[in-house]
Amino acid sequence: MTSDMNIFKIKTKTKRLGTLLPVGIALYLMFMIWGMANELFEKLVPTHMQYILLPTSVFLVSIMTIMEGIYKAGPLIFNCKDDQLLFSLPIKKRTILFIRILKFYIFELIFNSMFIIPFMVAYIRWADSINITYLITSITMLFILPIIPIIISSIISMIITSLSSRFKYKNLVQIIISMTFLVGILYISYNTENLLKYLIKHADSLNDLITKIYYPAGVYAELITNFNIKTLLLFIIINICIFIVSIYILSKFYFKVNSRLKKVIISKKININNLVIKKKSKTISLIRKEISTFFKTPVFIINTGFALLLFLVATVMVSLRFDITIELITKTKELGLDKKVITDNLSIFIFLLVSVTSYMTSITSSVISLEGKNINILKSLPINTKTILISKIYSALVLTTPILILGDIILFIKLRPTIIESLLLIILSILIPLVSHLIGIIINLKYPKLDFENSAEVVKQSTSSFVSVILGMVLLMITCTITIKLIGNIESLTFLLIATIMYIVIDIILYIYLINKSVKDFNKLSI
Repeated sequence: MTSDMNIFKIKTKTKRLGTLLPVGIALYLMFMIWGMANELFEKLVPTHMQYILLPTSVFLVSIMTIMEGIYKAGPLIFNCKDDQLLFSLPIKKRTILFIRILKFYIFELIFNSMFIIPFMVAYIRWADSINITYLITSITMLFILPIIPIIISSIISMIITSLSSRFKYKNLVQIIISMTFLVGILYISYNTENLLKYLIKHADSLNDLITKIYYPAGVYAELITNFNIKTLLLFIIINICIFIVSIYILSKFYFKVNSRLKKVIISKKININNLVIKKKSKTISLIRKEISTFFKTPVFIINTGFALLLFLVATVMVSLRFDITIELITKTKELGLDKKVITDNLSIFIFLLVSVTSYMTSITSSVISLEGKNINILKSLPINTKTILISKIYSALVLTTPILILGDIILFIKLRPTIIESLLLIILSILIPLVSHLIGIIINLKYPKLDFENSAEVVKQSTSSFVSVILGMVLLMITCTITIKLIGNIESLTFLLIATIMYIVIDIILYIYLINKSVKDFNKLSI
């Protein structure tokens, strides 16, 4: 627990600040959720159905826990760095598994508390009546709630890991399965409205609906309205039994899966006598190293590559169902766009798709941190620091540019922009992600995390990835706002020319900053 709890700390000059800052961010998030909960409770007061929000929040948070827990379970439970050490000690393997799942439980308890506690506190203000049984029920629910979601996510994660471990390219199979799962979640989310209509139509009430879907949420609703100590004790016993039985079942497969993950499959024999060593340039060698690191880190691919996958899906959907896409955009009143404006400026529509994808894909925000303990080795090589940093930018472009251009070509076939507009869009498909890549590596050099225990800490939970995502969202909002204001008031070709010149200038400024300021930050790195 000691080392893994470092993911809740931010590296700062003052150690206390590094601990207090995440706590401050969490409290601010809880305060915002509490404000939102108060608004929702206030609307339900006239109907005297405020209690429905509590089981609903429990249900939604459990879904969130399962979704993010599937990817957190990998680095926390499977293929851990201390496997060989712990397995060699006189400790029962089932005990090791129990401790790892317990650690996973504590992480999810912290995650759940940020969302559930604000709703529990807000309910006290708006409830028709409150007594000690509400506090007992809520505190019990807070501690019991993570059990079922972590068991579900652990089982799904083990299935994904088990399937991928049977193949030579374990990471590739794991990535494909995970991406397929994410696309499935996206599809379900897209059809949520129809799904809810179906469920509500076949349920007597919202409370009955939640009870049928998710047992803990139903029990919570029952205990709030009609407290029964037997129901509460039965709920606790059932969850504890589920936890114990699940650990027993997982222990039957867990260690086989872990051993297969460490198995090296060799399918090619090498004849030393015929070995030929080819000399390559330093930059190409570094690019190959970066790309290899990318494809060997599943959480890296899933976290940064999902936006690229969505881009390809979006381009295909636009090509096949263009009219439906236009209808969805025009229905969004906040955009204030009509069908004619969009159809007359289709090249700007492509520009927006490329911008959204580029700012959602932050590859370089983790590339320095992922060097970890090897950073000193990299610095000791007879390679210029500028070459090292530029190679990381090149490798990011190699990963993003082909996919963006492929999507562009699909859209060109359907939307038929002019040749000049098409060329400008291809250029922008390099320039826009280049902004994201330059910003990412600059931020990562400002907030490096070299002392990580697993790659998930760097990719998903580090300061640099957080800052890069927030900054990317801000830049995306600015880009979309300016584009929506100008669309219809300026010709598409003129808009694309201005955008191209603007992004060239921005890239040059960021590049100058990188080779002057960020090179110094890199030279200061040490672990």
